[in-house]
Amino acid sequence: MKLYLIGGFLGSGKTTAIRNACAQLMKENVNVGVITNDQGVQLVDTRFIRNANIPVMEVTDGCFCCNYDKVDSLIEILKETNHAEIVFAESVGSCTDMIATVVKPLQKFRKDIGTVISVFVDANVLPTMLQAAPLFVDSVTYIYKKQIEEADILIVNKIDSLTNDELNKMERLVNSKFPEKTILFQNSLDIESIDQWLITLENFKTPTRSSLEIDYDIYGAGEAELAWLDIELELFADESNVFEAGVALAKEIHWEITEQKLPIGHLKFFVDDGVQQKKISFTAGSQNAITEVTKSSSSKVDILINARVQTEPEHLEALVFDMIGKIEASSGHKFITKGISSFKPGYPKPTHRIID
Repeated sequence: MKLYLIGGFLGSGKTTAIRNACAQLMKENVNVGVITNDQGVQLVDTRFIRNANIPVMEVTDGCFCCNYDKVDSLIEILKETNHAEIVFAESVGSCTDMIATVVKPLQKFRKDIGTVISVFVDANVLPTMLQAAPLFVDSVTYIYKKQIEEADILIVNKIDSLTNDELNKMERLVNSKFPEKTILFQNSLDIESIDQWLITLENFKTPTRSSLEIDYDIYGAGEAELAWLDIELELFADESNVFEAGVALAKEIHWEITEQKLPIGHLKFFVDDGVQQKKISFTAGSQNAITEVTKSSSSKVDILINARVQTEPEHLEALVFDMIGKIEASSGHKFITKGISSFKPGYPKPTHRIID
């Protein structure tokens, strides 16, 4: 069985790429499975994958490295129950050190599994992180660069947002910075681009990997800079524009975070009225266009929010509920909070760490 381990910083487009890769493989009658991962417990990405009828399981309450046994058990479940030939395992976007904590333990305990690491970077964010004043504090930038360091395949994603001149400059920059890496410049919304990634994964010859040299105090400090906020809401409205109201909430929250100049790791919304579903994503370097939505015939819509922002959890929570209150006051709509979790990740404590 093949395990495609997917790393990369928050908002780099990992989940969209996985979903489209799985769709391609399923057309070819390849049995696939996905494992999502987050420090929280309510994942927009899991719903996004499941909505495409792809078998998906999740590791919550911590990264893969701190939940190795859970990862191992879910791989086995997908293999046994779904006959998965390929499993995509997407690590939380603030995670690094996967060679020592995931790949090498798998090589030791599960010799039947071949692993390739793809690390995604957002083409809009990478130049700033490498060259100019980074978007985040130094400890967060440290995690970003360590993720790149352990990539088997480095995916420079979202190239569709670049001009030809910008793409040429990007290619020169990345090839000069990482001459030893297998590099793909990818638009994960394009089938040909996804096919090229799958071909590269299939033919990749696994090298002898070295575990990262990593300072866990800096790593832990970087994770602790980010506020994690997960909120599950129900939105009620008398008119048939309830879905649009859910999308409007996403826009308002993003606008306020941007107005306060808070660096965004990712800001994700999953809006579902039982008929249509939409994932809406905003990141530090770009935002996905919010396409036109169909008017809803329902008076209720479910909204799941995953926000990862460089600030304090209390401030992020207050900001979101302030926006909810303003929309309620101006529209007459009613929001009900079904669940909420806000926190900073704890110090990483890997189950295993195998170093050279």
